[in-house]
Amino acid sequence: MKIILFCFILLISNLSHSYKNNQLLLHNPPKKIDYLKFDTIDKKQIDVFKKSSEKKIYLLNFWATWCPPCIKEIPELMKLEKKYKDSIEVLFISVDSNPKKVIPKFLKKNGFKKLKIFVDNELEITKKLKVKIMPTTLVIDKKMQELSRVEGYINWLDDVILDQLESLL
Repeated sequence: MKIILFCFILLISNLSHSYKNNQLLLHNPPKKIDYLKFDTIDKKQIDVFKKSSEKKIYLLNFWATWCPPCIKEIPELMKLEKKYKDSIEVLFISVDSNPKKVIPKFLKKNGFKKLKIFVDNELEITKKLKVKIMPTTLVIDKKMQELSRVEGYINWLDDVILDQLESLL
């Protein structure tokens, strides 16, 4: 039993990152990605990009309720979206295996009320976009090009990060 617990803890610790040297690096050239549709907790499929085509940049944040760095950056991403409400939209994509049960509890416990949460409990989008670390955030433009990828936690409200994002707008 101790070996199983140790292996589980090791697996979780390797899936979440929070390093000081994580950064927002721009792809040159941007990577074209296939069109994506997202599922809500209620299993409704939403075409976010068609619905919100006026936004200039989308941040696809892959996270899980069991990931401390993921939880740490959610409020920062919410503030970032509020600051740039006309040009940045953050999409929180949960990779939890039982989202209908764990996400409502998580939201209530942490007081998050206005999160746009989508689920990928079959990990189809995660695999398609080659996301391997939690949290991972992809910066995508309205042409469906991946401009950048951040693996692990970064301070989204840091002046350097804000300058980089503003240069994309």
